[in-house]
Amino acid sequence: MIVRENYVITGSLYDEAVSYAKKARAFTSNRHDFHSGGLSNKERKMFEGKLGEKAVKLLLIDNNIRFIEDTSSYYERDEFDFLLVNENEQLKVDVKTRTEDFHIRTLEMVEQAETHPKDIYISVRLFRESNTVVILGWFSYKDMIRKGQIENQGYLDNYVMYDSDKVHYFSQKEKRCKK
Repeated sequence: MIVRENYVITGSLYDEAVSYAKKARAFTSNRHDFHSGGLSNKERKMFEGKLGEKAVKLLLIDNNIRFIEDTSSYYERDEFDFLLVNENEQLKVDVKTRTEDFHIRTLEMVEQAETHPKDIYISVRLFRESNTVVILGWFSYKDMIRKGQIENQGYLDNYVMYDSDKVHYFSQKEKRCKK
């Protein structure tokens, strides 16, 4: 698999992220009101998440992996960020975007996992100042359930996968692995 050292999100991919965030900010904040700071901050969080998704889109394209990108409306709950498809199966993928150096874990709300599970969760790190994304790694729904670690940091219960759990996380050397 080819995993770039980083993905800089520009051009039409950047524009798609901006457009989605502007449209989705009020709806998303009404559904999941865990981003403080008003609509502009909620729009920024939506934008950051979309930039992470665009990096994964580039990863899939680089590796000739067939996929369907989510096209649900901004006012609907999405069932996936990407649907990986082949002759035998379809896998739902959810991209989890981090924005801070101290973010050392990936979270999935327990309610979301129970009612709308995904097959694969991909963790990425966004560097805001340059719109650069690093793909950190991934884990499966089964990995998450098997670990079974649930934490509540003041907003609902979340399944937690720490980077130290080493579940399919890339090191800098592993990022250059062959396809």
